[in-house]
Amino acid sequence: MDHQVGESDFRLLPKFLKSKNAILNPQNNDQRSFGYAISYSFHPSDWRNNWSIKDRFIQHGLDKIKYPVHPEDIPMLENQLNIRINLFSFIDQGGYKRYSLYISKKYKPDEVNLLYWEGRFAWIKYMSRLFCDARKYANSLFLL
Repeated sequence: MDHQVGESDFRLLPKFLKSKNAILNPQNNDQRSFGYAISYSFHPSDWRNNWSIKDRFIQHGLDKIKYPVHPEDIPMLENQLNIRINLFSFIDQGGYKRYSLYISKKYKPDEVNLLYWEGRFAWIKYMSRLFCDARKYANSLFLL
């Protein structure tokens, strides 16, 4: 809908997060990283060959979204797309200090976990890999 080719929101993952092999961060040449992340979460085998991404956007209603998407848009998009969306981010350059930015309180049949940083969304394919270094002490979660 509202995207311009050439204005890309693509960002590389920090090395530490990339090394976990938990996040799918497809390259794109527009500002629709949210749409790509959602699409690939429903069709994980398609990300390598970019199988008709236009068809996938239409199939899931991602073509009707106003891009770029911002974290504050997530509750509205959950209703529009009929999915649960959990959003995570990090506060340091290396990606070591991760935290939940938004955890859905809605009941929807499908759930997607996304990483958000520097205006970019990527699909968290393996939550356990991403947070395997987390430690719990006295009812608090620490990411080491």
